[in-house]
This record gives sequence, C-alpha cells and structure tokens, in this order.
Amino acid sequence: MSTPRWHGTTAQERAGERRRRLLDAGRELMADGGAAAVTVRAVTRSSGVSPRLFYESFPDRDTLLLALWDEQYAQLAARVEGAIADAGPELAHRLRAAVLVTAHWFSEQPWRAVVMLRETLAEELLRRHARRRLPEMVLSTAARSVDAELLAAVSPPALEVAVVGLSGAIVNLFLEWTGGGLDVTAEQLADEIVELMVAALLRLSSR
Repeated sequence: MSTPRWHGTTAQERAGERRRRLLDAGRELMADGGAAAVTVRAVTRSSGVSPRLFYESFPDRDTLLLALWDEQYAQLAARVEGAIADAGPELAHRLRAAVLVTAHWFSEQPWRAVVMLRETLAEELLRRHARRRLPEMVLSTAARSVDAELLAAVSPPALEVAVVGLSGAIVNLFLEWTGGGLDVTAEQLADEIVELMVAALLRLSSR
C-alpha cells in the first residue's frame, strides 16, 4: 500500500521538515538572545510553524531546548570519535586530536559555544543536562585513548571527581577562548588542555 502524499510529500516528510524549521529557529534565537529567548511564541513566529503544529513536534519548550543541545552534542561526539580513530595509538596524539577537532568545531560556528557551553551555565535545565553529558564525553574520550583496564582499576569515586573536575576546566577554557578572553591559537589551546588531561590520567593511574 502506497503512502499518501500531499503536494509531493508524505505526512512524515512534512513533520520532519517542520521539526527542522523549529530547531533552526530555536538555535538562531538562542544564539542571539540565549535560552531565555527560546519561547514557543518566538520559535513559532520565527519558523512560520503554528503553535498547534509545534506541539506535534515537541511536547514543550524544554524538550526543544534539550533537542537542540543533543543535536550539537551528537555532531561533536562524531567529530571527536573520528579524530581519535585517525590519530594513531599514542595517548597524547589521540587526546590532542580530540581537543583540536573540538576547537575547530566551535570556531567554525561561534553559536555552537553559546548553545553547548554558555547557556549550560545560564539555563538550569541545560545545566542539569550537560552536567551528565559533558563528563560522559570526557570519559569516553579518555577511554578510547588509554587502556580500558587502566580506567577500570580506578575507584569509581576518584574517577567521577577527576572527570567532573576536568570537564569543568575544559568547558571554562573553551568559553574563555571562544569569547575572546584567551589570545591563543586552537593548537596552543589544545596543547594546554592535553597537558591537563594527561596529568589527570597519570595521577589516577598512579594511585
């Protein structure tokens, strides 16, 4: 049985196109005015999607915010994974590749730092969400760069404290850099962050 089409598109295709317009509108509003600017009224006005159809895509404004954040997280995670895979076996090279591709990803589109980093400090919903996901990315990066048995040997409390602390430091460094507060190149920034990461991993492994 064929899928009904209207003006050459199916209902599923139209729903996907509306969702994309809503996400793009939300992203632009957040980049310009922060998460507080992302309201259902503002998003529907900017996207041209009616409020009724908004709620067919997202149950509420919070779900849209989380979808925006998760979309960028997935893109960055894929970049990081690819960079590590291409970097060779050495720990420092793998970590540097991951950090450098992250720096370039932010510099390609400055609004990404607003969505992924700055607004996680300003918006409680995103702060709670990022508090779990960003440390996950740091731990995943480390796990793909060092012997998994090494990390497994570290006590869970020690690993959690180290990863959360390291994540916070990395986020603050990227915030300062993307905001113009650090006058260094992406390569210099990557070198400094890698030093932090290697020192943390060596300290954990020596316990």
